[in-house]
Amino acid sequence: MYGSIPNEGIAIRVPNPPKTARVRLPTTEEMLGRLAQQKSIRRTIGRRKSQTEYVSNPKADLALFNQIRLDKDGPEFDEFEAGNAISKLTFCDVTGCERVGDEYQITLKTPFGDTVHTMKIPTQRDITVYRRTVVSSTDLPHGQEELRYRIEPAMDLYDSTVSKIEGYADGYKAADVPPHHKSAVVVELVQAIEDMDPSLDPNS
Repeated sequence: MYGSIPNEGIAIRVPNPPKTARVRLPTTEEMLGRLAQQKSIRRTIGRRKSQTEYVSNPKADLALFNQIRLDKDGPEFDEFEAGNAISKLTFCDVTGCERVGDEYQITLKTPFGDTVHTMKIPTQRDITVYRRTVVSSTDLPHGQEELRYRIEPAMDLYDSTVSKIEGYADGYKAADVPPHHKSAVVVELVQAIEDMDPSLDPNS
């Protein structure tokens, strides 16, 4: 179950050069600090088309890795090794979304097992506020735009619509669900609602 890890932490191994570190899971505050530093660059490529590229942040990955590392006196990890460890620890992927009555059950795969989030259907107001505030943009030279994903709107929408969580360690409450889990669930929930309400057909 997610969050069920031994007191000595989780072993992270590097095959070459051989070394091991022991880490814990990031706290909500630590993950929020990391997520706040993520950004993408959107470039205009002509003919009303654009291209979006995620910008990696190795220094932020290394900083988070050092925060959650338990064996502080262990062999040093560089930013690439730390980034690989963080990506493994924070991996999550939606593998199922099923409507059950007036709710959706969304299954999220994590390195520690599946979690299931039962979500109420949000109001149109909540969805609109989420869409308007989840991404901030800054114009850059040469037809470029910096995009930053704001995690708070996703967390707010999750907290206002979640009715049940499964697959987390004993004592976990909805408020304890990691922010990147909340974000992944909300993206799927909003998409599911959009699929349920297709565009108007003037011929219908």
